[in-house]
Amino acid sequence: MNFMTFMAQNLFLSIALMIFMITIVSVVFGILLEVYKVSLRARQRMQELRNEELRLQLQLEQQRGTSRGKPSRDDLPHPKETASWDEQPQSNYEMGYQAPMQSL
Repeated sequence: MNFMTFMAQNLFLSIALMIFMITIVSVVFGILLEVYKVSLRARQRMQELRNEELRLQLQLEQQRGTSRGKPSRDDLPHPKETASWDEQPQSNYEMGYQAPMQSL
């Protein structure tokens, strides 16, 4: 007896077999979908950790760069660049004008 004729004669058995096959296929695809989601989350988490590591390395390099150069704290007193006009030494004017000595 042919399988198709047997299934046509037993309609209830045919419906039960189709529901069973659909259920098995759905379960397999559901498991595969969950495996894909878990691997996608793991990859995303690893990428986030790598981004955080790179951000911290960049921040550390920036701190090293500022510590080698100028101090990064703004509350430290900064030395004056140049003295103001009034504070500059006036030695030439205090001594007065002296003409160069001439030989006779």
